[in-house]
Amino acid sequence: MIDIIRFFSAILIALGILQLPSVQYTPLENRVYCDTPIIVEPDESKFIKVIAPDTGEDIYQTTERVDFGYRYGPSLIYNADGSIDAFFAAPGRLDEWDWITYRHSPDGGENWTDELRVLCPTPDSLDYLSCCDPGVIKIGDYYYIGYTSTTNEDGIDNNVFIARSFRPEGPYEKWNGNGWGGKPQPMIDYDGDPSTFGAGEPSFVLMDDTLYIYFTWRDGELNQTRVATADVSSENWPASLQYQGVAITHKDGASDSADIKYIEDYGKFIAINTVDRFTDESSVGIYMSNDGLTFAESCSLKTNISATCHNSGISSRPNGHIRLEDEIFIAYAYGNEWGLWNTRMHKVEISLTNNADLSDYDNQNAKTIAEAQKPLWYSDCIGISTDPHELIISQSDYGCFIDVYKFDSTLESKKIPSGITLSGYDENIISTNGRFIKPVAQGQTFVTAEWNNHTVQFVVTVK
Repeated sequence: MIDIIRFFSAILIALGILQLPSVQYTPLENRVYCDTPIIVEPDESKFIKVIAPDTGEDIYQTTERVDFGYRYGPSLIYNADGSIDAFFAAPGRLDEWDWITYRHSPDGGENWTDELRVLCPTPDSLDYLSCCDPGVIKIGDYYYIGYTSTTNEDGIDNNVFIARSFRPEGPYEKWNGNGWGGKPQPMIDYDGDPSTFGAGEPSFVLMDDTLYIYFTWRDGELNQTRVATADVSSENWPASLQYQGVAITHKDGASDSADIKYIEDYGKFIAINTVDRFTDESSVGIYMSNDGLTFAESCSLKTNISATCHNSGISSRPNGHIRLEDEIFIAYAYGNEWGLWNTRMHKVEISLTNNADLSDYDNQNAKTIAEAQKPLWYSDCIGISTDPHELIISQSDYGCFIDVYKFDSTLESKKIPSGITLSGYDENIISTNGRFIKPVAQGQTFVTAEWNNHTVQFVVTVK
């Protein structure tokens, strides 16, 4: 009976007949982010222990209305006032594989605002296929999203990119190799075997003016988490990364990306990743480090963790620090069918022990998990996109219209007939009237389409 009610509720929500209760967004100027960091000397004889007291609950569930549905690789910021900023990799549309979306919880994960797409590929660029695997850090006035992308249509030979914004919901400007804005360039350029995954899945920890940048490096048989550092006192810090070495060598390809934070109370870095991903025996691996550069196994977390889990993240303050006075969460995607995954979040408890403890790996994870008793995750418009993303016209053409679509949380699209404004283009190359674009001279220019406070960039090339 509950499933039937949910099914019809989803239909009524999609039709706009049933409305979910609104959740108030915490204004940026009213948020409390974090206090002055506490730095303590780590006790090198102690190991980190993490437990999940219960089976958690879903914060995203797939529906029968989508062919692909997921919000994986969560990056969770826990602010000092108890609010949460959460970023996810979500399916893209119109030939874009993945978008990065955002939700805000004013009350520690009990309620969530509508979903927004905050980062998407830039047409005719090195990330034109995808923006996925978000890792988020706040440095000074900026939020930075690190992400994975490639130009290889097999999804291999990836690089690490980064974008920044004054607000978690955007708009974001991407690193272009010399500064911010325009066509993106990798922050970390993979130079290994192009037939394997490459580099991606970043996470960050800020220690004074030094940023620790962790990223996956899969090159042939290698499955590593590597680390680089940067001095963020310079605005263009991505140009001067210093490679520091291999932080973790993972046992096999069934161990996925590590999300790494710093526990202020213990003076220790913690890394989590999923082990035996996608399988009935999946678990969360816990690593620790006293210097942020080399990590060792510390414990295993399997009890109460869902089977088939993958791509996990752990919450932290905006600077990548964990305080034990805060509520601490882990989250991950899970599910048996490829591309149709729920997202589950747990409160966890962290303590120190005298020895590494991997014994929980031999216990059972949660084979069957009760369905979450929350409304379907649904937003009428998470973002807009154009079709095509790159408009190519001849200088001799009279001109043409650009089609703009809105997308809801199930990624169903509707063409937007009116109310669209175009801006930000080079008037020496094109002119516009509503959705109509007229060539002026040969060249290429970015154009920003805006509708109902949603924006997207596309490219016009005049030949």
